[in-house]
Amino acid sequence: MTFPHTASRSQAWSTQEIVESIRPKLRRVMIVLNNKGGAGKTTTTANISAQLAAALHAAGSSKRVLAIDLDPQGNLGLDLGHQGKPGDDEGQSVIDVVEGTGGLHIIKDVRPQLDVVPGGKILKRITASMIGTRSIDPRREILLSLAEALAEVAHDYEWILIDCPPNLADLQHLAAVAAEYVLIPVCFDQGAIQGLEGVSEVFDVATRLNPSITPLGVLLFGFDRQHLRKIRDEDGDVIGLKEIGFLAKKRREIMEVLGDSGIPIFQTVITRAVNVADQCRKHGRVFAELADLTAGSDWKRHAKQHQLTLSTESAETSAIEMEEATAEIIKRAMTLEAEAYA
Repeated sequence: MTFPHTASRSQAWSTQEIVESIRPKLRRVMIVLNNKGGAGKTTTTANISAQLAAALHAAGSSKRVLAIDLDPQGNLGLDLGHQGKPGDDEGQSVIDVVEGTGGLHIIKDVRPQLDVVPGGKILKRITASMIGTRSIDPRREILLSLAEALAEVAHDYEWILIDCPPNLADLQHLAAVAAEYVLIPVCFDQGAIQGLEGVSEVFDVATRLNPSITPLGVLLFGFDRQHLRKIRDEDGDVIGLKEIGFLAKKRREIMEVLGDSGIPIFQTVITRAVNVADQCRKHGRVFAELADLTAGSDWKRHAKQHQLTLSTESAETSAIEMEEATAEIIKRAMTLEAEAYA
């Protein structure tokens, strides 16, 4: 398994003029990718997008965040609460971009300063459209189509995040050709680690047209909290966490898979919280929003009525973990950006 080393950039093979014209505009496009389903890609995309948009809004910035759903399941729409509502075209505008018949359809302000390009079942048509192209030049044109479409709107956005589907190579390649950074969530099962091999294959295709694509790091997702032991000082205050058991073992295994690629594993771990995830999707809220909801005066009555066992503490823990992960991820991206574009 091979990944590009983060210290160097590959050379593109052709269409140099097109690549050079769009790459400077796409310096903050991040895709969330693992070839295994259930690795936390959609949850990660939704939460990071919402957190970044909230931070921009709080800072009084005029910039925005764009989240793009490239998964035919369309679950980003559930997490952000726009699925089935006016403007949800189920991925039709992405098809239009690939076929050259239109531009991206952007739903504005699903949250303050957070916009979305919806996905859904219509995206299944992309595979047929792309496989049917045998000539290398049209194929190259298709692979560059999303990147070119994003370059036209990127000036409005501080960050663009793309939720990639598992096991749909054409959609993954489309996203990777547009990306500057690749975030790789890996969950606790062996299949998610094996999904890293699929990520490596996506890099092999994308680097031919995208000399800037860079692996950002691996985010450990969905591990049991019991495998994080609290470290306390002499006064009994928690000063850190130590990974033990299965989690520590899995981090070592992933490090072995990554080898000398230079790709880091982020320190923050998103622990498993089934009730939190279920209620987030049911209410169309991200972790931080659910934490606020459960802290409200009406939650206890709502939880009792619907026989829910979700506590405010559990929701807050998930929100804090994702906030810390987002800070790590963005810090890493900004460091790489400074090194590459100094």
